[in-house]
Amino acid sequence: MGKAAKRFELGTRDSQSPMMPLRDSWPWDHDGVTVAVVVKVFDGIVLAADSATTLTIPLAGGGDLHQVYNSANKVFHLHRHLPIAAMTWGLGAIESASIATLTKDLRRRLMGNDPDHQDWSLNPDSYTIQEVAARYVEMFHGELYSKSFGGATGTPELGMLIAGYSSGEKQAEAWQVLITDPTTSPTPEMLIGVPGYGWQAFAQPDATERLFGGIDQGLLHAIKAAVGEPVWSSQIEPLVSQASRLPVVAPMPIDDAIQLAKFLVHTTAQYSHFLMGPDTVGGVIDVAAISRHEGFRWINRKHYYPQDLNPWGTSHDH
Repeated sequence: MGKAAKRFELGTRDSQSPMMPLRDSWPWDHDGVTVAVVVKVFDGIVLAADSATTLTIPLAGGGDLHQVYNSANKVFHLHRHLPIAAMTWGLGAIESASIATLTKDLRRRLMGNDPDHQDWSLNPDSYTIQEVAARYVEMFHGELYSKSFGGATGTPELGMLIAGYSSGEKQAEAWQVLITDPTTSPTPEMLIGVPGYGWQAFAQPDATERLFGGIDQGLLHAIKAAVGEPVWSSQIEPLVSQASRLPVVAPMPIDDAIQLAKFLVHTTAQYSHFLMGPDTVGGVIDVAAISRHEGFRWINRKHYYPQDLNPWGTSHDH
């Protein structure tokens, strides 16, 4: 799997700020924030993400005010009875609902609990991860993004990874959806197929790309454009390949894949912390793993409510 990853922002805008009029919809600023990581080995697939979300308010005199919160949910179980998960980065809300809330709305449809979308219910004997990714596009682009941002300029990007086991499959897979244009419906792209393996960081991949690749994708493309062919292929690319290190091998136990995913998110958070400006990666690291026999399992997750006061909370999924 390739390591190229675009930058996205998970952000919100405060419609009730005294510095701007109250309104029902608003343009979105683009602040680089968050990190989301996927690691795939033969025994399963792991999703991990930080909890940072940035609220950006334009100031009347010019410039922006940034507030970072560390409680956003970016990893989700898409069906309580099936091994399917999702992970988001980029746009943090559409109209008056967060991406987390909207993803739970999608889950209701996929589980057959939405009376207006009974035909979206997944058949446990025949569903595919590609089918779920297509439903995500249908809802998030067709019903939400295209209507909210139609006619707007500088539209935000919304990324989502749909991962898990298709019915009857012995290996997990992951499909990526990038929504950037309200007029063009994106096509889900298979990021990790069966029986592929590897890792990728989304949103802010610089730290991990430099650590294991020796260079981040932004600098790589800049150098390639500057030197041109055949210098790049004959002299530079071989040096870059020699400098890279592969932290994932297919037989790696899933426990180690989980530790790697946590490490990649934690490393990015520390890297972000020591850069000038707001800590755009941080908070609790939510981690979920999916395997063939155990299915979806939370490894680490946060709750906004005390679990001892809500004994039913252990069955509640983000």
